[in-house]
Amino acid sequence: MERLNVPPELQEIESALRSSGRSPEDLIALIQGVGDQPSTVAPVVSLKQSIQSAGVDCDGDRFERVLLAYAIAQSEPRIDGAPVHDSVKPLIRREFQRLLEASPGAPPVLAGTDPFIAASKIATLRRFPSGPMDWVVSGMPRSWFVKLGAGNLIPALRFIVFEFGGIKPAFYIHIAHPPRNRSLILRNEVRKSYYRMACSLALQPEIKGIMCASWFFDPEARKDAPHLAWINEPFLEFGGRIVAILGPAPVESGFLKFNPERREQFERGELNLRTTLAMWPRKAALAWAAAHPDLADRL
Repeated sequence: MERLNVPPELQEIESALRSSGRSPEDLIALIQGVGDQPSTVAPVVSLKQSIQSAGVDCDGDRFERVLLAYAIAQSEPRIDGAPVHDSVKPLIRREFQRLLEASPGAPPVLAGTDPFIAASKIATLRRFPSGPMDWVVSGMPRSWFVKLGAGNLIPALRFIVFEFGGIKPAFYIHIAHPPRNRSLILRNEVRKSYYRMACSLALQPEIKGIMCASWFFDPEARKDAPHLAWINEPFLEFGGRIVAILGPAPVESGFLKFNPERREQFERGELNLRTTLAMWPRKAALAWAAAHPDLADRL
């Protein structure tokens, strides 16, 4: 791999990495290995500390952005061949550019944080931007069956097996990090995001459908956040289903962010949002996309 074309503020770190004895392939492998478990980020943290100990200034997320630049350089030529809708490809390139330039309004991609995990997956074409939402190819863990409860287990199993087609693989939805997530309040932007996902399903016949487990799908959440209706639309009106409550939503899932009133209700014990499983079978998602060709003109 040729020398990376990185912004001036990253060049010292890039030179230090080249002198560290790690090959570009080694550095790319670090980003490819980053997942949801903290242990997968440990090698990145260790290397950052090593570079800092050598006297190189790695303050902020500059070190992480150099590593991401290696992964992006490898992934960029693969975008055109990716089995995603054509409207997704410029979004991937836009995210690549944002990660390289530290876009204003975006959170720092510090190793050990969720923005870094998301960035690592995007940079290695494991997570795909779709507007205010992203998706990864994943599925439903078997451990969730225990959370369904005796009363919900049989109807949930019937839907998962006979309508969704199984527990994986599926497009699993994630909310994008700022600034893209700000357009969640716009119905048209949410619909376009779902349209990109549904059209990408058509290019991946092995995918069962689209799913997510989040407090967004708890009916209680929609009472003080009307815009969540747009996120729920496919699962309430277009062939999907709110399958089951899985348990209390963890505080770190974000339902208290940017909402002082909700935080006060939670602290008084008046609000207990629940993680709720929502699933949209492939057939229903494809039918919805086919019935909304107008969305293609707005992408």
